[in-house]
Amino acid sequence: MNAAGLKDLFERKRRAMEKRPAFARSTGQAHVRLCDGFCCDVEEGSWRTRIDQSVEAGGTGTAPHPAQMMRAAIVACLAMGYRQWGARLDVAIDEVQVDVLCETDVRGQLGIADVPIGWERMLIDVCIASRAPEADVRRVVETADRFSPLLANLSPAIKRVHRLRIIHQEAV
Repeated sequence: MNAAGLKDLFERKRRAMEKRPAFARSTGQAHVRLCDGFCCDVEEGSWRTRIDQSVEAGGTGTAPHPAQMMRAAIVACLAMGYRQWGARLDVAIDEVQVDVLCETDVRGQLGIADVPIGWERMLIDVCIASRAPEADVRRVVETADRFSPLLANLSPAIKRVHRLRIIHQEAV
């Protein structure tokens, strides 16, 4: 779908939800079946995903581990959000790349040290190619980050470091 189509889609959704707020409510449900060891088969709607632990963590390493899936979901959500908000704000977003690096001290989850459990810091590197002025691209990124459902679901205790690189492209 092109930017105009995305903008129209979200504008129609906005109008519908303003008239009927119940349209905005939703639920999500996942089901897991633990197979051998740590290997899991996860069902989410019609999707089936296998998740495992690495061999070093006692798994068989046959599939990504939960933290890998979580990082993948975060970068995908951010990239999609930049595209969506670019369309909604009429800012041309030509290309998006997002990298995330999460720092943790595993001693916390093992209960062997008084350190935070889970991620302590996320380094989010965003590279966007655009024909739009830099200020407009920054507005897209700030808006998308502010309304990102996955970032909102993360603990505020996780220190976030955002870096943005904009590659200005000439208008065609």
